[in-house]
Amino acid sequence: MLRQNYGSNASEVIANVKAQLEEMRPYFPPGMDYKISYDVSKFLDASIEQVVHTLRDAFILVAIVVFIFLGDWRSTLIPILAVPVSLIGAFFIIQFLGISINMVTLFALVLAIGIVVDDAIVVVEAVHAKMEEEPHLSPYSAVKKVLGEISGAIIAITAVMVSVFLPISFMTGPVGTFYRQFSITMASSIVISALIALTLTPVLCAMLLKNHHGHAKKSNILSRPWTVLTVVLRN
Repeated sequence: MLRQNYGSNASEVIANVKAQLEEMRPYFPPGMDYKISYDVSKFLDASIEQVVHTLRDAFILVAIVVFIFLGDWRSTLIPILAVPVSLIGAFFIIQFLGISINMVTLFALVLAIGIVVDDAIVVVEAVHAKMEEEPHLSPYSAVKKVLGEISGAIIAITAVMVSVFLPISFMTGPVGTFYRQFSITMASSIVISALIALTLTPVLCAMLLKNHHGHAKKSNILSRPWTVLTVVLRN
């Protein structure tokens, strides 16, 4: 049984052990071989792969849903840019607090991906609603009005979500040590997501969005899902 030192990289340690065993194999006595009965790296690789797949699926679903209901590729691009920034910010926080990337933190990131995307979508939809309500507004003016209306709601939602996960980090004993990493990863992802929604997302909206709500445009099956659904139901 081999155990890694505190602070070492488990995947790197396992890879070095396997390489050393292969290097020693030619010097074994005749008829002697080795077998790895329990390999933690398989679980680590599976967890990392699951995070990557979840992130990919989140990007695809967000792009499809936003594009269908807003009919604008610019609006689709904004949440896709905001999600990785939120996750990268969470990595900085957990590194600053001395937490490593392990099974627990990877599980928290899988759950966090579905949460951090919400704030960016809320801001983009609110900007579109404001421009549709006041067609003469520029995207910049619409963003300024929207921030004054929904900033409090975003902060309140963030506070509620953080209050759910953060108290777990104060649990004592082995269970507290185990769940502390989970709660801090979730809370940091949610906080960073709110900060991105109040800073980066509005800037992207002001730079990328165009106000087409006051102009006639061609009917598009992707930009008018409710019209298409109504026609289908009538027929």
